[in-house]
Amino acid sequence: MCLLNGPDIAPHMNHDPTTIAVLRRALDEVLLDARFRRNRSASALEIAEHILAQAAAGERDLERLKSSAFSKLRGERVQNQAA
Repeated sequence: MCLLNGPDIAPHMNHDPTTIAVLRRALDEVLLDARFRRNRSASALEIAEHILAQAAAGERDLERLKSSAFSKLRGERVQNQAA
């Protein structure tokens, strides 16, 4: 059995502890929200990947990350919101 470390999974992503905490909170809050349970147009993995993509584009705001994830759940086309 081979376990992958963080650098093996995404060697080009390097986030500081504060950013990781924001990303984790955004994911947790989206997955616990009733809108996610009602509208399963995207899996938890897809939402996590979407949040990571937003972070890779520079987004760090918790509310904008969540808003973007909920837009994805609604099937809306999401653009990078990072300022």
